[in-house]
Amino acid sequence: GGKNVFIPSTIVLTAGAGRSLSIFNTTDQPHGFAIPGLGVEVVLQPGQEQTVELPTLEAHHLYAIGCHLHPPHRGATLMVVPGR
Repeated sequence: GGKNVFIPSTIVLTAGAGRSLSIFNTTDQPHGFAIPGLGVEVVLQPGQEQTVELPTLEAHHLYAIGCHLHPPHRGATLMVVPGR
């Protein structure tokens, strides 16, 4: 039903500072958004949108994204590529 996945499943950002993600919970229950490798962990209420400020990102890194409230929910990946 599309309620246990992250869309998109891969997020690509360039290395550097000042990066952020806009997260939106489209479900009818609270859900978590976590990037453990970056120390990011937020809970979004139903219908809530939140901007997550990321720390400075280094190129050539992959970070797992998941729902810390519902571990079986399929996660996503944050890929950091070199800037131009």
